[in-house]
Amino acid sequence: MLWGIPGALTGALLALRLGGWLLLVLGLVALALGVILLRRGRAVYALPLLLGLLLLRGAALPQVNVVPGLYEVTGTVMDAPEQKRGETTVILDRVTLDGRRVPGALTLTVPFRADLAYGDALSLQARVTPDDRGAVRGLKTVLYGAQGAGEITVRQGRGDPLYGLALRWREKLGEAADALFGENAGVARGMLFGDRDDVHYLTFLAFRRSGLLHLLTVSGLHVGVVCGAALRLIRGRRKWLRFLLSVLLLFLFCLLTGLSPSSLRAAIMLLIVRFSHLLDRQDDPISEIGCAMTLLLLINPSFLMASGFRLSFGAVWGLSCLSVPMTDLLHGQRAGLGGLLAGVVGAFLGTLPLLSVTGGEVSWVGVFLSLLALPAAPLFLIPGWIAVLLYPLLPTAAQILALLPNGVLYYLFSLAELAPVAGLILPPCNGIALLLWFTGMLFVSDYFLPNRTKPAFLGWGLMAAGAMVWFLV
Repeated sequence: MLWGIPGALTGALLALRLGGWLLLVLGLVALALGVILLRRGRAVYALPLLLGLLLLRGAALPQVNVVPGLYEVTGTVMDAPEQKRGETTVILDRVTLDGRRVPGALTLTVPFRADLAYGDALSLQARVTPDDRGAVRGLKTVLYGAQGAGEITVRQGRGDPLYGLALRWREKLGEAADALFGENAGVARGMLFGDRDDVHYLTFLAFRRSGLLHLLTVSGLHVGVVCGAALRLIRGRRKWLRFLLSVLLLFLFCLLTGLSPSSLRAAIMLLIVRFSHLLDRQDDPISEIGCAMTLLLLINPSFLMASGFRLSFGAVWGLSCLSVPMTDLLHGQRAGLGGLLAGVVGAFLGTLPLLSVTGGEVSWVGVFLSLLALPAAPLFLIPGWIAVLLYPLLPTAAQILALLPNGVLYYLFSLAELAPVAGLILPPCNGIALLLWFTGMLFVSDYFLPNRTKPAFLGWGLMAAGAMVWFLV
């Protein structure tokens, strides 16, 4: 599945950049070529196959340039509305501007408290300001700063009943989290549901400066801890039952976390691992990464432009490629402190150039603080989820159980405050440096066959060359 990764990346990028008819023609040609070559049974032919599928998927995306101005906006409320300081903020899906369908979602703020619910259809005049990607055709356009300029027409709708049920559950669980965690409820919501809207700015800044911001984004750590703990309740040889329970748990967990790309990526990879165990197959992290990336980009090629998507896969790539070589360099046990340090360093190196592109500031101290924070995360996630689920039935028992996760939150706050004010400022990494860096990671890993007989000089050399191109060009 290694060849599927460049096919998926190239296909998604072209699907976002090219126009409709060209996408259709190139997609059909690449798909036909992939089908013909795949009959020969070699994995390298997955590249044109995935390229064609993603080009055809991109042909279905809206291709509209958005410029700032006053528009007749229509759309469907895709999440629970948020009301703060007398204003109502909603996220609209299936958005049209003056009758033209636009890609992405619209974050709409009206200057009064509106009686809106998930699934309602809105029609209004609003001043729309696109983000810096709004002028690029085909990219996911997230539109910010729309201010109501006229009357709002609301038509009640039902939306997706399953997702609507999940939103109501998340709202109830969020109220339980507010009652159990008090002033720390914003951080608790972030760690449990991936909802960072109520995190105080200074708290958010402290977690970002300390390199612990990944704790507030639902990722593989959260999915693995919560679902792994639940699956331990079923033991024995009922592999199909455990697999079906995994599917159900991961589906519900992704719904409650808003179907974020990071939670979807982690859920898909965990399901692939569970399915390989079901068939008594050995884990293959590279194939799992490629399969998860392909499925997500087929769902929506615009995920490729989301910083969370790229950082998530960068961390997993670094973890998969560098954890074993780093453990050997540290002369440590893979299951001990040496293995944890190697995993943290691998994930850090996997996201380092991507962080330079998205933010420009990197917390080098986060490597060391993560060693202290990650072992404490299960002590928050497991009793925290049990407490919020138990609160509607037995509030006193839930408050007692919440004492441990509250203590963990205090510990994480203390770690975040240890970080220095100034981070490491890096120049943006260019495309050639990215290619050399991530290819070098692959050549350092055990997946590069010559490493089994020779030291991984080529891989480390490519990473060094990538760093030179990064900092000197």
